[in-house]
Amino acid sequence: MVRSLGTGLVQQDARDDFDRARRRAAWAKMAGWLVGRPASRNRLAVLGEVTSAPGAGGPGGRLVYERAGPAGEAMVPISQIVGTVEPTRYFDRRFRPTSDDVRARFQRIAAEVRSGRGMDPVELYRCGGSYYVLDGRHRIAVARAVGQRSVGALVTEVRLNNPARRCRAIRPAHGGTDRLTS
Repeated sequence: MVRSLGTGLVQQDARDDFDRARRRAAWAKMAGWLVGRPASRNRLAVLGEVTSAPGAGGPGGRLVYERAGPAGEAMVPISQIVGTVEPTRYFDRRFRPTSDDVRARFQRIAAEVRSGRGMDPVELYRCGGSYYVLDGRHRIAVARAVGQRSVGALVTEVRLNNPARRCRAIRPAHGGTDRLTS
């Protein structure tokens, strides 16, 4: 369901969706700068990135995680999707585009959504009640831009190898992107 206003012209509305989201990302960046907030606070969280945690190898260390169960389909509230598995410079912490490099793909997906075709499910890792995007950053960005509150997803539960630590911004120690130990 598309909640944002439109002209009724699918391609023009998709362009407007991108422009609006891109503008909001620029405004958020400027507002952060004006209040003295570090730019890193507006960056999209990455699964595995830690600034400091006991046993994580100091600042910038990586925590190891593993699958906690089989993947399953679910409708996930977009507000609970907090980051991505791989770092990206193309989206801010609210999945707003920060570069025109993603315009064509964003607009193609937005046009499909606005024309009623919808979008394929995204792939997410769930850790500690939060979700991280494995595949589908552009789809999440479009869903947010057009006002969707939830998105269809294939969700894989992951957990820390050391359950005493909180599941927060974690990444495999082997440096892989989506291969998990079973």
